[in-house]
Parts: sequence; structure tokens; C-alpha cells
Amino acid sequence: MVRLATGDREAFGTVFDGLWIPLRAFAMRVTGNHPESEDIAQRTLLKVFSRISDFDTSRDGVAWAFGIATFELKTFRKQTQRRKEHPEIDPGQVATSVSTPEQSAIDAQLQAALVEVLGELRPSDREALMPEGRGSTPLNATWRKRRQRALVRLREIWSRRYE
Repeated sequence: MVRLATGDREAFGTVFDGLWIPLRAFAMRVTGNHPESEDIAQRTLLKVFSRISDFDTSRDGVAWAFGIATFELKTFRKQTQRRKEHPEIDPGQVATSVSTPEQSAIDAQLQAALVEVLGELRPSDREALMPEGRGSTPLNATWRKRRQRALVRLREIWSRRYE
């Protein structure tokens, strides 16, 4: 690690070979998932190599790399938790338990009211609320905040009309 930090590019292979297996095993112990552990190990190595110039050569290089791996694992856990908090809903599974004509009529009225209220929202708010409007936009903090604001506006319009 010291050689690589001081600019010796020949040390790259040695550092990679020395860190890859322990980092992957560490991630595997924490995640229990082989593909995820490889992704975490890869992200860790990318950060190690991109920040090698910041490495303090008086410190232990393996400990520094495992510190970065720990950060990557924490990030992975947060992302996993967020995915569990906001599962994607399959539209085909919604309202499959309609059993009575009355319930069907209520559902139809609620859907019509929702379409009406959605029509009053700005196009950007509709895009934030509709899953197909998301497209290739990542689910990052900016997107979640945008969606939250759109939901607040939707609730305000709904409250004015139906409460």
C-alpha cells in the first residue's frame, strides 16, 4: 500500500491480490449474499485505488481498506432498508380481493376521484407519483424528496375536495 501510495504503479496487482479475497470474505460474512459481497468488495477496491493518494503511509493499509469496506457495508444496509420501506407495488396485484358489487362500485368511485385529483397536479408531480414516470431516474434522496412534496400536494387537493 505504501508503494502504491507513493506512485509505484507496479504495486497495483499486489495490492489487488492481497485485498480482494479478504474484502470479499468480510462482505460475505456480513451480507450472506455472494453477488452483493462481490459488489461491495469491488466498490471498496475502487475507493481504495481512487483515494490511494490520501492514504497516510504511517498507518496500516489493510485497516484503512477495511474501514472503507465497513463504510460500504453500512451504505449497503441503508440502501437495503430503504428498499424494504418502499417496496414496488405490482399493479396487477392491487384490488384482486374485490368480492362484492358494492366494493367494486366503491373502488371504481375512488379510482375516478383519484384520477380527477391527479389531473389537478402539475405534470412534474404526476411524474413523481407514477411508477412508470420514474423511468431510469435513480431512487436517491432528491427523488424521494420530490415524491414526498408531490404527495403533500396530492393530500392537500384531496382534502379540499373530499373532506
